[in-house]
Amino acid sequence: MTDRKLTAALVTCGAAALLGAPASATAATAGTTTTATSRTQAVERDSVRCIKPSGKKTNYSWSDGNSSTTVYFNNHCSHRVYAQLHFKGPAGTRQECLATNGGTKGKKKFHKGLAENLTNITRDC
Repeated sequence: MTDRKLTAALVTCGAAALLGAPASATAATAGTTTTATSRTQAVERDSVRCIKPSGKKTNYSWSDGNSSTTVYFNNHCSHRVYAQLHFKGPAGTRQECLATNGGTKGKKKFHKGLAENLTNITRDC
């Protein structure tokens, strides 16, 4: 293909993309963006230090939902770790206990009230 034909083909493809795609792409993108934004919440993280081996941690992450909170954990310790989850809401505060075996990772779902949120995670329960 010569340079002149290649340029003409690229201009034609580019013009077709500009004329046909923006209206539908913009509508689809706008709908997707607002839906994704309304569902997206900040992921919070916390950790608890291990007794053995020193320098390692059990890491936790969560995002509060409407009726439940799922806590994801990754225990780098060689022993079982007990963590206390602190929930805060209009009726006050409450605690739940989460035990994880050494060298494991997974998730645990906690049911909660609508206005309750998990605020932090501390060692021992």
